[in-house]
Amino acid sequence: MHKPSKRRTPGWSGALLASLGMLAAAGVSIPIAADPAAAAAASTTVSGLPAINGAVAALGGATAYGDLSGLNAAPIVAASRTPTGRGYWLVASDGGVFAFGDARFFGSLGGHHLNSPIVGMAATPSGAGYWLVAEDGGLFTFGDATFAGSLAGRTLSAPIVGMARSATGQGYWFVGADGGVFSFGDAAFFGSTGGQRLNAHITGLTPTPVGDGYWLVANDGGVFSFGNAPYLGSMGGHPLAAPVVSMASTSTGQGYWLTGADGGVFTFGDARFAGSATATAAHPVVGMLPTPDNGGYELVTGQAPPPPPPLVTLGTFTATCYDLSGTTASGSPVSMSAVAVDPRVIPLGTPLFIQGVGLRYAEDTGGAIKGARIDVWLPSYGACMAFGVRTVQVWRVG
Repeated sequence: MHKPSKRRTPGWSGALLASLGMLAAAGVSIPIAADPAAAAAASTTVSGLPAINGAVAALGGATAYGDLSGLNAAPIVAASRTPTGRGYWLVASDGGVFAFGDARFFGSLGGHHLNSPIVGMAATPSGAGYWLVAEDGGLFTFGDATFAGSLAGRTLSAPIVGMARSATGQGYWFVGADGGVFSFGDAAFFGSTGGQRLNAHITGLTPTPVGDGYWLVANDGGVFSFGNAPYLGSMGGHPLAAPVVSMASTSTGQGYWLTGADGGVFTFGDARFAGSATATAAHPVVGMLPTPDNGGYELVTGQAPPPPPPLVTLGTFTATCYDLSGTTASGSPVSMSAVAVDPRVIPLGTPLFIQGVGLRYAEDTGGAIKGARIDVWLPSYGACMAFGVRTVQVWRVG
Protein backbone atom coordinates (compact mmCIF):
# COMPACT_ATOMS: atom_id res chain seq x y z
CA MET A 1 0.00 0.00 0.00
CA HIS A 2 1.45 3.34 -0.94
CA LYS A 3 1.07 6.62 0.90
CA PRO A 4 -0.46 9.11 -1.52
CA SER A 5 1.68 12.07 -2.39
CA LYS A 6 0.77 15.23 -0.53
CA ARG A 7 2.21 17.35 -3.31
CA ARG A 8 -1.12 18.36 -4.78
CA THR A 9 -2.40 21.73 -5.89
CA PRO A 10 -5.88 22.68 -7.04
CA GLY A 11 -6.47 22.90 -10.75
CA TRP A 12 -7.82 26.05 -12.36
CA SER A 13 -11.51 26.73 -11.91
CA GLY A 14 -12.33 26.10 -15.56
CA ALA A 15 -14.04 29.49 -15.86
CA LEU A 16 -13.66 29.25 -19.62
CA LEU A 17 -16.22 26.46 -19.67
CA ALA A 18 -19.62 27.62 -20.83
CA SER A 19 -22.65 27.46 -18.59
CA LEU A 20 -25.02 24.52 -18.29
CA GLY A 21 -27.48 23.94 -21.11
CA MET A 22 -30.60 21.84 -21.48
CA LEU A 23 -30.35 18.07 -21.71
CA ALA A 24 -32.35 16.42 -24.48
CA ALA A 25 -34.34 13.28 -23.72
CA ALA A 26 -33.08 10.00 -25.12
CA GLY A 27 -35.02 8.25 -27.86
CA VAL A 28 -35.06 4.77 -29.41
CA SER A 29 -32.43 3.40 -31.76
CA ILE A 30 -33.07 2.15 -35.28
CA PRO A 31 -31.71 -1.37 -35.78
CA ILE A 32 -28.61 -1.81 -37.92
CA ALA A 33 -29.11 -3.66 -41.17
CA ALA A 34 -25.83 -4.31 -42.96
CA ASP A 35 -25.82 -3.75 -46.73
CA PRO A 36 -22.45 -4.93 -48.06
CA ALA A 37 -23.54 -4.42 -51.67
CA ALA A 38 -23.80 -0.70 -51.02
CA ALA A 39 -20.32 -0.41 -49.52
CA ALA A 40 -17.15 0.11 -51.50
CA ALA A 41 -14.39 -1.24 -49.27
CA ALA A 42 -11.18 0.74 -49.46
CA SER A 43 -8.88 -2.11 -50.35
CA THR A 44 -6.89 -0.06 -52.88
CA THR A 45 -4.42 2.28 -51.28
CA VAL A 46 -4.19 5.51 -53.25
CA SER A 47 -1.96 7.43 -50.91
CA GLY A 48 0.02 6.80 -47.77
CA LEU A 49 -0.15 9.14 -44.78
CA PRO A 50 3.09 10.25 -43.12
CA ALA A 51 3.52 8.76 -39.67
CA ILE A 52 2.93 12.08 -37.95
CA ASN A 53 0.23 13.68 -35.87
CA GLY A 54 -1.86 16.07 -37.99
CA ALA A 55 -0.95 14.65 -41.41
CA VAL A 56 -3.39 15.36 -44.26
CA ALA A 57 -3.90 13.19 -47.35
CA ALA A 58 -5.86 14.69 -50.27
CA LEU A 59 -7.74 12.17 -52.41
CA GLY A 60 -9.80 12.64 -55.56
CA GLY A 61 -10.47 16.33 -56.21
CA ALA A 62 -9.37 17.43 -52.74
CA THR A 63 -6.37 19.64 -51.95
CA ALA A 64 -4.06 19.47 -48.95
CA TYR A 65 -3.50 23.05 -47.78
CA GLY A 66 -1.03 22.17 -45.03
CA ASP A 67 -0.50 19.93 -42.05
CA LEU A 68 1.40 19.78 -38.77
CA SER A 69 4.67 18.44 -40.16
CA GLY A 70 7.48 19.62 -37.91
CA LEU A 71 5.14 20.93 -35.21
CA ASN A 72 5.07 19.39 -31.74
CA ALA A 73 1.33 19.70 -31.20
CA ALA A 74 -1.00 17.81 -28.90
CA PRO A 75 -2.87 14.95 -30.61
CA ILE A 76 -5.28 16.12 -33.31
CA VAL A 77 -8.80 14.91 -32.54
CA ALA A 78 -11.06 16.60 -35.12
CA ALA A 79 -11.15 18.82 -38.20
CA SER A 80 -13.61 21.13 -39.96
CA ARG A 81 -13.72 22.53 -43.51
CA THR A 82 -14.35 26.14 -44.53
CA PRO A 83 -17.56 26.88 -46.50
CA THR A 84 -15.56 27.55 -49.70
CA GLY A 85 -13.83 24.18 -49.45
CA ARG A 86 -10.45 25.88 -49.84
CA GLY A 87 -9.25 25.48 -46.29
CA TYR A 88 -9.73 23.67 -42.99
CA TRP A 89 -9.02 23.77 -39.30
CA LEU A 90 -7.44 21.04 -37.20
CA VAL A 91 -8.05 20.96 -33.44
CA ALA A 92 -5.95 19.21 -30.81
CA SER A 93 -6.99 17.59 -27.56
CA ASP A 94 -5.61 20.57 -25.60
CA GLY A 95 -7.79 22.97 -27.60
CA GLY A 96 -5.04 24.19 -29.89
CA VAL A 97 -6.46 25.24 -33.29
CA PHE A 98 -4.49 25.23 -36.55
CA ALA A 99 -5.80 27.02 -39.66
CA PHE A 100 -4.84 26.18 -43.26
CA GLY A 101 -5.82 27.56 -46.67
CA ASP A 102 -8.52 30.22 -46.37
CA ALA A 103 -9.42 29.13 -42.84
CA ARG A 104 -8.95 32.04 -40.43
CA PHE A 105 -7.72 31.72 -36.86
CA PHE A 106 -10.20 33.09 -34.29
CA GLY A 107 -8.59 31.82 -31.12
CA SER A 108 -7.92 28.59 -29.26
CA LEU A 109 -7.54 27.05 -25.83
CA GLY A 110 -3.89 26.15 -26.26
CA GLY A 111 -2.02 26.92 -23.06
CA HIS A 112 -5.17 26.98 -20.92
CA HIS A 113 -6.01 24.38 -18.29
CA LEU A 114 -8.99 22.25 -19.30
CA ASN A 115 -11.08 20.03 -17.05
CA SER A 116 -11.47 17.59 -19.95
CA PRO A 117 -9.82 17.18 -23.34
CA ILE A 118 -11.38 18.59 -26.49
CA VAL A 119 -13.06 15.90 -28.61
CA GLY A 120 -14.91 17.77 -31.36
CA MET A 121 -15.12 20.88 -33.53
CA ALA A 122 -17.64 22.50 -35.86
CA ALA A 123 -17.30 25.62 -38.03
CA THR A 124 -20.06 28.21 -38.46
CA PRO A 125 -21.83 28.48 -41.84
CA SER A 126 -20.00 31.73 -42.59
CA GLY A 127 -16.60 30.27 -41.77
CA ALA A 128 -16.01 33.22 -39.44
CA GLY A 129 -16.02 31.18 -36.25
CA TYR A 130 -16.07 27.74 -34.70
CA TRP A 131 -17.08 25.76 -31.64
CA LEU A 132 -14.98 23.33 -29.63
CA VAL A 133 -16.55 20.71 -27.35
CA ALA A 134 -14.86 18.86 -24.51
CA GLU A 135 -15.33 15.30 -23.30
CA ASP A 136 -17.40 16.57 -20.34
CA GLY A 137 -19.75 18.54 -22.62
CA GLY A 138 -18.17 21.93 -21.97
CA LEU A 139 -18.46 24.25 -24.99
CA PHE A 140 -16.11 27.00 -26.19
CA THR A 141 -17.02 29.58 -28.85
CA PHE A 142 -14.77 31.62 -31.14
CA GLY A 143 -15.47 34.24 -33.83
CA ASP A 144 -19.16 34.44 -34.75
CA ALA A 145 -20.02 31.07 -33.15
CA THR A 146 -22.89 31.63 -30.70
CA PHE A 147 -23.36 29.90 -27.36
CA ALA A 148 -26.67 28.00 -27.10
CA GLY A 149 -25.92 25.83 -24.06
CA SER A 150 -23.57 23.12 -22.82
CA LEU A 151 -23.36 20.14 -20.47
CA ALA A 152 -20.56 21.50 -18.29
CA GLY A 153 -21.03 20.35 -14.70
CA ARG A 154 -23.69 17.80 -15.62
CA THR A 155 -23.31 14.10 -14.78
CA LEU A 156 -23.24 12.13 -18.03
CA SER A 157 -23.88 8.45 -18.64
CA ALA A 158 -20.98 8.36 -21.15
CA PRO A 159 -18.29 10.75 -22.37
CA ILE A 160 -19.06 13.17 -25.20
CA VAL A 161 -17.28 12.07 -28.40
CA GLY A 162 -18.25 14.73 -30.93
CA MET A 163 -20.50 17.56 -32.11
CA ALA A 164 -22.13 18.95 -35.24
CA ARG A 165 -23.88 22.24 -35.98
CA SER A 166 -27.37 22.88 -37.33
CA ALA A 167 -27.83 24.13 -40.88
CA THR A 168 -28.35 27.72 -39.71
CA GLY A 169 -25.50 27.71 -37.23
CA GLN A 170 -27.89 28.77 -34.46
CA GLY A 171 -27.69 25.43 -32.72
CA TYR A 172 -25.69 22.24 -32.42
CA TRP A 173 -25.76 18.63 -31.27
CA PHE A 174 -23.44 16.73 -28.93
CA VAL A 175 -23.23 12.94 -29.02
CA GLY A 176 -21.98 10.60 -26.29
CA ALA A 177 -20.17 7.29 -26.60
CA ASP A 178 -23.45 5.55 -25.73
CA GLY A 179 -25.27 7.37 -28.54
CA GLY A 180 -27.02 9.84 -26.28
CA VAL A 181 -27.81 12.97 -28.31
CA PHE A 182 -28.06 16.44 -26.79
CA SER A 183 -29.58 19.27 -28.83
CA PHE A 184 -29.14 23.01 -28.31
CA GLY A 185 -30.53 26.11 -30.00
CA ASP A 186 -32.44 25.31 -33.20
CA ALA A 187 -30.86 21.86 -33.53
CA ALA A 188 -33.86 19.52 -33.32
CA PHE A 189 -33.80 16.26 -31.37
CA PHE A 190 -34.80 13.28 -33.54
CA GLY A 191 -33.82 10.41 -31.27
CA SER A 192 -30.75 8.63 -29.92
CA THR A 193 -29.37 5.29 -28.81
CA GLY A 194 -28.99 6.47 -25.24
CA GLY A 195 -30.11 3.72 -22.88
CA GLN A 196 -29.96 1.08 -25.60
CA ARG A 197 -27.50 -1.82 -25.57
CA LEU A 198 -25.04 -1.40 -28.44
CA ASN A 199 -22.56 -3.82 -29.93
CA ALA A 200 -19.98 -1.02 -30.13
CA HIS A 201 -19.72 2.54 -28.92
CA ILE A 202 -20.71 5.56 -31.00
CA THR A 203 -17.91 7.63 -32.52
CA GLY A 204 -19.77 10.49 -34.18
CA LEU A 205 -22.94 12.27 -35.33
CA THR A 206 -23.46 13.61 -38.86
CA PRO A 207 -26.51 15.77 -39.67
CA THR A 208 -28.27 15.88 -43.02
CA PRO A 209 -27.45 19.00 -45.08
CA VAL A 210 -30.72 20.71 -44.12
CA GLY A 211 -30.66 19.52 -40.52
CA ASP A 212 -33.89 17.50 -40.63
CA GLY A 213 -32.19 14.38 -39.31
CA TYR A 214 -28.86 12.84 -38.48
CA TRP A 215 -26.88 9.62 -38.50
CA LEU A 216 -24.87 8.08 -35.70
CA VAL A 217 -21.95 5.81 -36.51
CA ALA A 218 -20.39 3.20 -34.22
CA ASN A 219 -16.81 2.01 -34.24
CA ASP A 220 -17.88 -1.34 -35.70
CA GLY A 221 -19.31 0.50 -38.72
CA GLY A 222 -22.93 0.27 -37.59
CA VAL A 223 -25.11 3.18 -38.73
CA PHE A 224 -28.24 4.52 -37.01
CA SER A 225 -30.51 6.97 -38.84
CA PHE A 226 -32.94 9.44 -37.26
CA GLY A 227 -35.38 11.99 -38.61
CA ASN A 228 -35.20 12.25 -42.41
CA ALA A 229 -31.68 10.85 -42.60
CA PRO A 230 -31.94 7.89 -45.00
CA TYR A 231 -30.42 4.58 -44.02
CA LEU A 232 -28.21 3.52 -46.96
CA GLY A 233 -26.21 0.69 -45.46
CA SER A 234 -23.47 0.08 -42.92
CA MET A 235 -20.50 -2.10 -42.09
CA GLY A 236 -22.13 -3.45 -38.94
CA GLY A 237 -21.57 -7.19 -38.66
CA HIS A 238 -18.72 -7.23 -41.17
CA PRO A 239 -15.10 -7.82 -40.13
CA LEU A 240 -13.03 -4.64 -40.24
CA ALA A 241 -9.27 -4.18 -40.28
CA ALA A 242 -9.63 -1.14 -38.00
CA PRO A 243 -12.44 0.60 -36.12
CA VAL A 244 -14.57 3.20 -37.88
CA VAL A 245 -13.75 6.64 -36.50
CA SER A 246 -15.83 9.09 -38.53
CA MET A 247 -18.71 9.61 -40.91
CA ALA A 248 -19.44 12.36 -43.45
CA SER A 249 -22.52 13.10 -45.55
CA THR A 250 -22.65 14.09 -49.21
CA SER A 251 -24.05 17.54 -50.00
CA THR A 252 -27.27 15.92 -51.28
CA GLY A 253 -27.87 13.98 -48.08
CA GLN A 254 -28.30 10.83 -50.19
CA GLY A 255 -25.00 9.27 -49.35
CA TYR A 256 -22.24 9.02 -46.79
CA TRP A 257 -18.69 7.87 -46.21
CA LEU A 258 -17.37 5.88 -43.27
CA THR A 259 -13.67 6.14 -42.46
CA GLY A 260 -11.54 3.64 -40.58
CA ALA A 261 -8.64 4.45 -38.29
CA ASP A 262 -6.34 2.74 -40.80
CA GLY A 263 -7.44 5.10 -43.58
CA GLY A 264 -9.93 2.71 -45.17
CA VAL A 265 -12.99 4.39 -46.74
CA PHE A 266 -16.44 2.87 -47.28
CA THR A 267 -19.07 4.53 -49.50
CA PHE A 268 -22.87 4.35 -49.46
CA GLY A 269 -25.57 5.95 -51.60
CA ASP A 270 -24.22 8.67 -53.89
CA ALA A 271 -20.93 9.01 -52.00
CA ARG A 272 -18.06 8.49 -54.47
CA PHE A 273 -15.00 6.43 -53.62
CA ALA A 274 -11.89 8.56 -54.27
CA GLY A 275 -9.37 6.27 -52.63
CA SER A 276 -7.99 5.40 -49.25
CA ALA A 277 -4.78 6.20 -47.40
CA THR A 278 -2.76 3.96 -45.14
CA ALA A 279 -2.29 5.26 -41.60
CA THR A 280 -0.16 4.01 -38.73
CA ALA A 281 -1.53 2.75 -35.44
CA ALA A 282 0.47 5.45 -33.66
CA HIS A 283 -1.21 8.19 -35.70
CA PRO A 284 -4.56 6.86 -36.93
CA VAL A 285 -7.03 8.70 -39.13
CA VAL A 286 -9.42 10.73 -36.97
CA GLY A 287 -11.57 12.49 -39.56
CA MET A 288 -12.61 13.06 -43.17
CA LEU A 289 -13.35 16.35 -44.92
CA PRO A 290 -15.36 15.92 -48.17
CA THR A 291 -15.07 18.62 -50.83
CA PRO A 292 -18.22 20.69 -51.51
CA ASP A 293 -18.70 18.98 -54.90
CA ASN A 294 -18.28 15.52 -53.34
CA GLY A 295 -15.44 14.83 -55.77
CA GLY A 296 -12.86 14.03 -53.15
CA TYR A 297 -11.87 14.33 -49.52
CA GLU A 298 -8.99 14.86 -47.14
CA LEU A 299 -8.14 12.35 -44.42
CA VAL A 300 -6.58 13.69 -41.22
CA THR A 301 -4.45 11.78 -38.72
CA GLY A 302 -4.19 12.34 -35.00
CA GLN A 303 -4.90 10.31 -31.93
CA ALA A 304 -8.42 9.44 -30.85
CA PRO A 305 -8.47 6.32 -28.69
CA PRO A 306 -12.16 5.58 -28.18
CA PRO A 307 -13.60 4.98 -24.73
CA PRO A 308 -13.91 1.20 -24.34
CA PRO A 309 -17.53 0.03 -24.18
CA PRO A 310 -19.68 -0.87 -22.42
CA LEU A 311 -19.41 1.82 -19.76
CA VAL A 312 -21.18 1.68 -16.41
CA THR A 313 -21.44 4.96 -14.53
CA LEU A 314 -19.83 4.90 -11.08
CA GLY A 315 -20.48 8.56 -10.37
CA THR A 316 -18.51 11.70 -9.59
CA PHE A 317 -15.16 11.39 -7.82
CA THR A 318 -12.51 13.74 -6.51
CA ALA A 319 -9.29 12.99 -8.38
CA THR A 320 -5.78 13.75 -7.14
CA CYS A 321 -2.36 12.69 -8.37
CA TYR A 322 0.70 10.90 -6.98
CA ASP A 323 4.17 10.29 -8.41
CA LEU A 324 5.67 7.86 -5.90
CA SER A 325 7.87 5.02 -7.13
CA GLY A 326 7.66 1.36 -6.11
CA THR A 327 4.86 -1.15 -6.40
CA THR A 328 1.11 -0.88 -6.12
CA ALA A 329 -1.13 -2.66 -3.63
CA SER A 330 -1.78 -5.19 -6.40
CA GLY A 331 1.93 -6.01 -6.57
CA SER A 332 2.63 -4.46 -9.98
CA PRO A 333 5.08 -1.59 -10.53
CA VAL A 334 3.49 1.86 -10.52
CA SER A 335 2.77 3.00 -14.07
CA MET A 336 0.52 5.15 -16.23
CA SER A 337 -2.12 2.41 -16.06
CA ALA A 338 -2.46 2.64 -12.27
CA VAL A 339 -5.01 4.50 -10.18
CA ALA A 340 -5.48 4.23 -6.42
CA VAL A 341 -9.01 3.62 -5.13
CA ASP A 342 -10.92 2.76 -2.01
CA PRO A 343 -11.42 -1.00 -2.57
CA ARG A 344 -14.68 -0.85 -0.63
CA VAL A 345 -15.98 1.42 -3.39
CA ILE A 346 -14.08 0.12 -6.44
CA PRO A 347 -12.60 -3.39 -6.24
CA LEU A 348 -8.94 -3.76 -7.15
CA GLY A 349 -8.46 -4.93 -10.71
CA THR A 350 -11.47 -2.98 -12.05
CA PRO A 351 -10.87 -1.35 -15.44
CA LEU A 352 -11.98 2.28 -15.35
CA PHE A 353 -12.56 5.07 -17.84
CA ILE A 354 -11.85 8.38 -16.12
CA GLN A 355 -13.01 11.71 -17.52
CA GLY A 356 -10.02 13.65 -18.84
CA VAL A 357 -7.64 10.76 -18.09
CA GLY A 358 -8.78 7.79 -20.15
CA LEU A 359 -8.46 4.08 -19.47
CA ARG A 360 -6.88 3.12 -16.12
CA TYR A 361 -6.99 0.15 -13.76
CA ALA A 362 -7.74 0.11 -10.02
CA GLU A 363 -4.36 -1.28 -8.93
CA ASP A 364 -3.49 0.70 -5.83
CA THR A 365 -4.82 1.99 -2.51
CA GLY A 366 -3.88 4.79 -0.15
CA GLY A 367 -4.51 5.90 3.40
CA ALA A 368 -6.18 9.13 2.29
CA ILE A 369 -8.11 7.54 -0.59
CA LYS A 370 -11.47 6.93 1.02
CA GLY A 371 -14.95 6.92 -0.47
CA ALA A 372 -15.46 8.74 -3.78
CA ARG A 373 -11.79 9.59 -4.27
CA ILE A 374 -9.22 8.32 -6.74
CA ASP A 375 -5.48 8.97 -7.01
CA VAL A 376 -4.02 8.94 -10.53
CA TRP A 377 -0.35 8.02 -11.00
CA LEU A 378 1.74 10.33 -13.19
CA PRO A 379 5.51 10.12 -13.71
CA SER A 380 6.65 13.44 -12.20
CA TYR A 381 5.97 16.05 -9.56
CA GLY A 382 5.44 18.65 -12.30
CA ALA A 383 2.80 16.49 -13.98
CA CYS A 384 0.98 16.10 -10.67
CA MET A 385 1.15 19.85 -10.05
CA ALA A 386 -0.44 20.42 -13.46
CA PHE A 387 -3.09 17.78 -12.75
CA GLY A 388 -4.09 19.36 -9.43
CA VAL A 389 -7.35 18.35 -7.75
CA ARG A 390 -10.27 17.69 -10.06
CA THR A 391 -13.87 16.58 -9.95
CA VAL A 392 -14.27 13.86 -12.57
CA GLN A 393 -16.78 11.30 -13.73
CA VAL A 394 -15.71 7.67 -13.55
CA TRP A 395 -17.09 4.71 -15.50
CA ARG A 396 -16.46 1.00 -15.02
CA VAL A 397 -15.52 -0.76 -18.24
CA GLY A 398 -17.54 -3.91 -18.81
